[in-house]
Amino acid sequence: MNELTAIKVIFIFVMFFSAAIAGSVPIFSKSFRNNKKLISTGNCFAAGIFLIVGVVHLLRESQESFEEALKEEMPVGYVVALGGYTMILFIENILFGGHNHDIEEPSKNQGSLVNERSEIVILNKEKPLEEEFARPDPQPECENAECPVTKPHASHNEYIPGIILTTALIVHSIFEGIAGGLLTTKSSVISVGIAILIHNIPAAIALGVKLEKASKTVSIILMFLFVLSSPLGIAIGISLSELAYPIIRAIFLSISAGTFIYIGCTEILAEEMHDKSNKILKFTGFIVGFVPLAMAAIFIKEED
Repeated sequence: MNELTAIKVIFIFVMFFSAAIAGSVPIFSKSFRNNKKLISTGNCFAAGIFLIVGVVHLLRESQESFEEALKEEMPVGYVVALGGYTMILFIENILFGGHNHDIEEPSKNQGSLVNERSEIVILNKEKPLEEEFARPDPQPECENAECPVTKPHASHNEYIPGIILTTALIVHSIFEGIAGGLLTTKSSVISVGIAILIHNIPAAIALGVKLEKASKTVSIILMFLFVLSSPLGIAIGISLSELAYPIIRAIFLSISAGTFIYIGCTEILAEEMHDKSNKILKFTGFIVGFVPLAMAAIFIKEED
């Protein structure tokens, strides 16, 4: 195993365990609290890395691979990259109706509703307050002394948003991983690996919150599928990079480039900048994400 492949394998394990830990927090911890400012800034930082790697590394390498395979200079790589962008756009916004990584917070209306209910309990003087809390729900009458107590559970309709979000996240996580597995320089592999890590952690947290109404078993299964997607993508990318068919590598590099551009521009930046809070901090995170890599791409010559 060469050094480049070893780095990719290390990222497989790091991505798996980091996303698993981040996703398990909202599933198992009732007292979980998120740092929305840190997550948003980290997302924008990852967006900067996704854009610079997608345009400078993936798109350029895909075009070179197409020229090598076709023995002719045609802008096929750019066209296929646009096709990759369109594919992810269709899957996430048309097929699955769109999604976001925001962590939902209780609305003001929900808070006022709780207050109104509290006032109703206090104003209701027909029964003692202790009795109201002791018997919140009427119990069904049972002739048998061993009458089972039923607990409310989520309906299948409440699982659907979590399933949709999981499927959408899995699709582009696999292509993110494939891109990392196909890259041929250490700096680009490390940059992509860091970007995927930074992006997957808040995505896993948001997915865990979205699965709050699902049973713990369903939540664990869906989270496991998402956590597995990026490492699986890297493994696929490593396998494709070892094939002696440049046209296959070129196609997947182009699709991955389109995916990275979509994630950076359309998904992360559009969603984060739509929220008016901390815009300067988010913009700073974005600049810090791509400027150092842009300078390195211009002034530092890499060896394969």
